Amino acid sequence: MHLKTKFILAAFFLFGTISGFSQANKTKIDSLKKQIYSKSSVSKAKSLILLSDELLSSNPKNSLLYAQEALRTSQDIKNDSLISVSYNSIALNHENRSKLDSALFYHKKALAIRVKLKDQIGTADSFNNMGICLDQQGKFQEALENYFKALKIYERKKDSEKIAMTYVNIGIVYKTQKEYEKSLDYYKRANAIYARNKSEFGFAATSGNIGSVLIDFKEFRESIRYSELAIEGYQKLGYERYVGYPISNMAIAYDSLKEYGKAEEFYLQAINLHKKFQNDYEIGNISNAYSRSLNKQSKFQESIRISEEALGYIKKAKLFPLEVNTLNNLANAYAGVGNYLKAYELSNAYSKGRDALFEEEKTKAVFELETQYETEKKEREILVQRAKIAENELKIERKNLMIMAFVFLLLLSILMGWQFFNRQKLKNQQLQKENELKDALLKIETQNKLQEQRLRISRDLHDNIGAQLTFIISSIDNLKYGFRIEDEKLQNRLTGISEFTKETIYELRDTIWAMNMNQITFEDLKSRISNFIDNAKISSIGIDFRFVYSNDNLNKKSFTSVEGMNIYRIIQEAVNNAIKHSEASKIAVTIDGDETKLAIEVTDNGKGFDLETTNDGNGLNNIRKRAKEIGGETELNSTPGEGTVMKLFLPQQA
Repeated sequence: MHLKTKFILAAFFLFGTISGFSQANKTKIDSLKKQIYSKSSVSKAKSLILLSDELLSSNPKNSLLYAQEALRTSQDIKNDSLISVSYNSIALNHENRSKLDSALFYHKKALAIRVKLKDQIGTADSFNNMGICLDQQGKFQEALENYFKALKIYERKKDSEKIAMTYVNIGIVYKTQKEYEKSLDYYKRANAIYARNKSEFGFAATSGNIGSVLIDFKEFRESIRYSELAIEGYQKLGYERYVGYPISNMAIAYDSLKEYGKAEEFYLQAINLHKKFQNDYEIGNISNAYSRSLNKQSKFQESIRISEEALGYIKKAKLFPLEVNTLNNLANAYAGVGNYLKAYELSNAYSKGRDALFEEEKTKAVFELETQYETEKKEREILVQRAKIAENELKIERKNLMIMAFVFLLLLSILMGWQFFNRQKLKNQQLQKENELKDALLKIETQNKLQEQRLRISRDLHDNIGAQLTFIISSIDNLKYGFRIEDEKLQNRLTGISEFTKETIYELRDTIWAMNMNQITFEDLKSRISNFIDNAKISSIGIDFRFVYSNDNLNKKSFTSVEGMNIYRIIQEAVNNAIKHSEASKIAVTIDGDETKLAIEVTDNGKGFDLETTNDGNGLNNIRKRAKEIGGETELNSTPGEGTVMKLFLPQQA
């Protein structure tokens, strides 16, 4: 009871077309018919293709006519893309009529154009369509080759829906060849994709397929579970016509588990559903399975009733192989009730039918042998002709031997000259690389010396100037507390000098910190800025400070010592300006970006100022100079009464 997804998908579109045909689709078709009279040939061709697709199932004859007219129009305007789509529509029409050779012919034409246009998805679609035709012809190896070509492109393009569709088609081929493990693997891959994509129809169809193949593994409970998922999916979507397939799987699974009560319930449900949708083949097929189950349970009268009822549908549809199986079930059932004469008659009929099937298969085999014989005969004739051609070619080869020898000597001379040229070129490249290596080593040596010099200067700054500045602060404090200085102006002046000296020490430490590092990581810079803002909070009562940064994106960011110091000084200058001049109650520093770019923003909610009437001070000029030094750009926005925003943008090299 295996439902092929490639056919069920086609049926899905057909079902959607038929169910609304009298309303929305009729309106759509009427609209498309009007558009084919468009002045634009491109619009006309597209409308003809869409009309062909709409009528593929409901009116195959007109569908083919529209596809052929689309091809003529596309060829007139020399639009290769539309020509390929037109070929595809014609191919689908032939496939729909089971004219598989013609379908393959046009799919190959579409494929050739799509390859030329480098239309990768279109190329993959053509490979997939060809695979479907070859599968139906029983050319399974060729079908798989085309499916895998399509799959490779879909995977490269990450088209998950079409990857899943191709997985199902590959699974169908492997199941037909009784490669059940491979079939199950591909069904499950498709099922997982449909589940991730929340494609309810695809998930339901592949669940049914998995349920079917699990019966071959005798994993009946698991088959039932997947079949229930398929039933649930179809019922939710309102596709009752497909529910019969997974129900049939459940009936066979319960039958195999000898849970005959449940099996009977599902057999009857499946038969009734297939009757409702007039599926004669499945009525006969599942009825035969049910009849065999009844015979196992010795319910021979019920088996006879089911088989005789199924026989009517089977004969009407001319399904001879199913009819032979039904005769066998009837023979066993009549023997079970003791009607041996009837059983004997039916057994003879079954034997004749089986022999007829064998003769049919034998006739096919004979025909294949005849075809093989004719092919071999033609091949022998071709070999004779090739021998004559080869003899003539040998004479020509002798005449051309001297010419070939001359050409060979000439090519050998060119090759030797080319090798000499390449050796010389290689030697020059090696010399160039040696010079580059020397330059690189010299550069590294220079950088090492510079770093040593930096470290020496930073030590001198710390040990000498730092110590001297500390001595100044200590001396001022001694003056303030050792002498009673009553002059308030002098007292304030000494305090100012002390504070200025302390600030100088802080800035000196920042400079030494930057000089001691070849690379400053974002973590180092962030820590420095946080310390500065913490100090600002202590000294600026009544102002709410915030420091915001996107840690995940900036963790791997690093800077040179010059870049890191300038970024820090710019933020420091912008915050100090806001503290001194803005009268703000909130100041925020925001850093955003990633490994390639950086954006810094300092905002306050202070009094703001008019950019056109206010002259830039030393602070703003310093910010712009520092930004320019590291290749950055600044942007200043301020409105009286609405605060100020200073932005710094650093490009990739920063």
